[in-house]
Amino acid sequence: MTGLAAREVFNRLAEKWQAHRSARAALAELDGMDPSVVGEIARESGLDVADLREVVAKGADADKLMYRMMDAFGIDAEKLAREAPAFLKEVSIACSKCDDKGRCRRELAAGTARQHAAEFCPNEASFVAIS
Repeated sequence: MTGLAAREVFNRLAEKWQAHRSARAALAELDGMDPSVVGEIARESGLDVADLREVVAKGADADKLMYRMMDAFGIDAEKLAREAPAFLKEVSIACSKCDDKGRCRRELAAGTARQHAAEFCPNEASFVAIS
């Protein structure tokens, strides 16, 4: 393994470890809340408590990645929010539950997200359909 490849593996492991720690802290915070408050947060988000826990467990920044991916597909997110808020909510939840946020982040940074989205993005077919 070359030095560059080893560094990339290390960076990916570090990224996963940090995401894991962040998600564990967020779940611990959620677990420390009054169940009625957790239920209210879930309802306000349009989720049940189990889905809320899954979204929290998958980590933060999904919304930022989703909007960047929409941009990569040439989708006007503000227009979509006005014209199809239920659709936007669906893709948002799918993005939040995604296990490939690290790859998404890397592909977006490299400018290859749209080209490779079918390999990792749960919303790729939806984004293709509306772009």
